[in-house]
Amino acid sequence: MRAFAKNVFCASLLCVTTFVHAQNKQEILVERITPTLQNGALVISADFRNLFSRKIVGTIQSGLPSIVQIEIRLQDENDRVVLTNRISRTITYDIWDERYFIELQDSTQVFSDFDACKQAVLQLRNAMLPVSQRLVDAQPYTANIRVGIVPISGRQADKITDWLLDPNQTEESMAAEDRDSGFQLNLTKLVSFFVSSNKKSRYASAWFSSSRFRISDLRR
Repeated sequence: MRAFAKNVFCASLLCVTTFVHAQNKQEILVERITPTLQNGALVISADFRNLFSRKIVGTIQSGLPSIVQIEIRLQDENDRVVLTNRISRTITYDIWDERYFIELQDSTQVFSDFDACKQAVLQLRNAMLPVSQRLVDAQPYTANIRVGIVPISGRQADKITDWLLDPNQTEESMAAEDRDSGFQLNLTKLVSFFVSSNKKSRYASAWFSSSRFRISDLRR
């Protein structure tokens, strides 16, 4: 009987360990990519899954920030990129006040509960695509999104956030600033998963695409 119980316990432990290991290795997904028109502008919404691994959660709850980077591309029927947008969110936790912060480009959200903070990050709602050219009503388009999250040190947080939010910054200029300030930042870790659409990373998703749509259909 003891042997049977021991075997059952070992089997259960193995199943739990396998499940946790599988959960930790789940790829980051982008789901329900939805284009709509809002006041005449094209906006994109989407949901993310598996963005918060145990390592990311542990990093945030230890008080160190993590940066979420969302990249959106609008492509025409010839797969030519016609519009782009890059959105950065910095997640931090104040271990003294026990509050979570999501810093956006022009605002900050505050949460007392991590689940609520996480839910807010896992949703992209009505992200506007800057219009650099007139979109053709009858032209088929596809919205493509990829998302990544990177844990960083407190000292690097402000520099990286400023770099991500400044469209005129380059990796070379950031590296030069690092040398001047006396410490070195490994930008490859932060941006490598946005360099190649074929590159896989535990911190980033692949590209995900919406169904094809026409602007004329969104006006209805």
